[in-house]
Amino acid sequence: MKHNIDELLDIAYRYYPRGVGIMDDGDIDVQRCAETEEHDRLVRARIEASRGDRWRGLRRRIQDGFPGRFMNHSLHLPAGRCDACYSFSIDMPESTGRTLWFHVSFLVPYYIVHSERTIDIVKQTRASFSVDFRGLHFSVRRSPFDPRVVARPDDRQKFAIISREYATFDLLPDEQPCAEWISADIEATFGCERMPPEIGTVLVPDVMPGLRLPGEARLYDCLFTDHHRWVEPSPSDEPAPGVQIEASNLTESLVAVLTVLAALYSILWSLMPELQSGSCYWVVRTDGVLRKKELIDALAKIRVLLEPPMTPTGIAARREFEAAARELEALVASWDGEGEPPAAMVAWAWSFLASWPVNSEPVASS
Repeated sequence: MKHNIDELLDIAYRYYPRGVGIMDDGDIDVQRCAETEEHDRLVRARIEASRGDRWRGLRRRIQDGFPGRFMNHSLHLPAGRCDACYSFSIDMPESTGRTLWFHVSFLVPYYIVHSERTIDIVKQTRASFSVDFRGLHFSVRRSPFDPRVVARPDDRQKFAIISREYATFDLLPDEQPCAEWISADIEATFGCERMPPEIGTVLVPDVMPGLRLPGEARLYDCLFTDHHRWVEPSPSDEPAPGVQIEASNLTESLVAVLTVLAALYSILWSLMPELQSGSCYWVVRTDGVLRKKELIDALAKIRVLLEPPMTPTGIAARREFEAAARELEALVASWDGEGEPPAAMVAWAWSFLASWPVNSEPVASS
């Protein structure tokens, strides 16, 4: 190796700003990252690399040597976007059925060769489920195997298989001649050497190259590309998968709750300009229990949005919305707030939903 790990980290920090764009709530400010001197340096390096004669020559020789099997993954470099390397792949014959990937960094004198491997991870599903109901997407914080909310629980959904691809540097015997031939050309052309996985997988703190979040970035991500998973995924790192339930499989009690919520949030959504513009995607979250306070709070928001209506839809439907809100307010006021929603409230919700065109796109409220 021509560099030790500390030197490679210093090089990475020249092109990726440390700590910039990481907000207190955990969100990422991509624009702040793009405005830094480090990002500008990386963009200029990409554009300069795209003009290199050595890359064009290597690409031409590989294409001639492997006709119909070569794929160039660096077409974006002239625009200054993506990656810190030249990337290309070779489709291997059917004897392996795999693809060989080659990445040649233009930030450091190293290259890497790898293939892809798939691992199946068995995980227990989450103790919650989602359901599409009356044009809204609901996230229900109840077990999908609870017969009080799901009429016919399916025990086969208790576990799910998650397939994940990751880079493997252990090449098959049939892949090695191809890798050696191309590696020799890369080394002769660029004067570089192969970076071993124990170096490339070292974590780079406080940076966010491309698709990586803080704490996830590795030297491979910073000095080559972030479009591959560089280490075998651990089952503990995989989030529990969710379960989707058909609305027809819900119990009558949960249908009653979701019907009232669907009517309530259909009114609220129709009056909110940010949702009308399509700039938001929210989910209605519920534990399957209707609460009086939630209804009162949502009705208060509806009242504010009705005076005056903020959207053309709201203006046109103000009279209908005001009448529906008054009816629901009366039903809520007479309800003690315990147990399932009263039959009169459910009937009001069904009547409203039947008379008002429910939007086909999932909408939301927290």
